[in-house]
Amino acid sequence: MKAYSILITSSPYHGDCAQRALAFIDGLLANGDTLKHVFFYGDGVYHCNNMMLQSGNDFYVYGAWESLASTHNTQLLICITAAVKRGIVSQQEAAENGISAVNLTAPFVQAGLGEFFSELHQCERLVQF
Repeated sequence: MKAYSILITSSPYHGDCAQRALAFIDGLLANGDTLKHVFFYGDGVYHCNNMMLQSGNDFYVYGAWESLASTHNTQLLICITAAVKRGIVSQQEAAENGISAVNLTAPFVQAGLGEFFSELHQCERLVQF
């Protein structure tokens, strides 16, 4: 049994990256392996935008991540610096900067690169999508 970290750096609109990542995660969990966390970095932070809406029959990426977090108690960590650069803000950033809208909420949790690197010490495998 291995402990995995998943790193998401691709936009949710870039091909089928999210679907492949989630299918990989389903496979590793079905195999009895452990998913320690998912870390969203770079354009991957767009996966965490709670203002995304389901559109027709399209894959609803935000809902899929929410489901993963609730079903498997998975940590969904988002790089705070990458997020604010791309307009993904939590209640704290909104209050500090006079922004009326918030688009980063649970189950996504802000983290810095240092925290991500510390978490990697608990993992045997890092897989990037």
